[in-house]
Amino acid sequence: MSEPKLHHYVPRFYLSRFTDANGKLWVFDKQENNVFSSRPDNLASQKRFYHLEELAQHGLDPLTLEKQFAGLEYEVSNITNDWFKQFVKSDTLSIPDINRDLISLYITTQLLRTVEAREQLIQFLKIVIEDYNPETDVKNLHASLLWEDDLVAKIKERIVSCIWIFGKNESKIPFLTSDHPIAIKSFDNKQWMLGPGIFDDGMYVVFPLAPSLILYCKDPEYWKKLKPFENSISPVKFTEDMVRHENSGQIGMSYRFVYANNSDFSFAKDFLADNVDFKKANRQRF
Repeated sequence: MSEPKLHHYVPRFYLSRFTDANGKLWVFDKQENNVFSSRPDNLASQKRFYHLEELAQHGLDPLTLEKQFAGLEYEVSNITNDWFKQFVKSDTLSIPDINRDLISLYITTQLLRTVEAREQLIQFLKIVIEDYNPETDVKNLHASLLWEDDLVAKIKERIVSCIWIFGKNESKIPFLTSDHPIAIKSFDNKQWMLGPGIFDDGMYVVFPLAPSLILYCKDPEYWKKLKPFENSISPVKFTEDMVRHENSGQIGMSYRFVYANNSDFSFAKDFLADNVDFKKANRQRF
């Protein structure tokens, strides 16, 4: 069997939830200030992104990491599909521990697996290695990070321990997503943070699941008063301004591409006009 041409760093099943009635995803390229549409198969992917030649040289499957992601994505697709069905009947979910564990692992790996995460790793290496060689095989270093059991376990357990609350968007403005869809917010709601911020006191994860649904995973100590709303739809009704605020995280923290179920990226363009640094890839903000 031939190797897949494209390896997705944001899964197709996830992107498909943000498509329009024709199955197309609308894309805003914030570096080129360009809007276009395409199918999820062609987006958030690169050729051989997870292909590890070093494994092949040792007689191992160079697609091991890609296949591990595929297995996890299959489980998470089924779990979240069930969530959507549950929310049709109730504002509260039943989430078994094993499903909570799998979703937390998925969020962890999604945070670490993107182009943005790989670029952050490169910038870190440039800082700590005085004679950093740009020819270094970053693919293998990136894979080592994703296979670092202690790191992955610590982030996953951090998410498992959080208070999970869902936001239902009934406004006219849909939630956006991006090529780096796991966003992290500071306790005071004023700052979008990079990956290490997940261990900060009071932080919370912001993860759009669909144009009308978003998941928050909140620090269990700082946000303990919200415990009664665990696994439930928040009673707070989203205004258009609230939706735009969450969308600013996807726009600002994306590596390059922002995704939506329609072609209206006027807010994204206005946001970037007011926040020029976010137009470039996040590599300079490690």
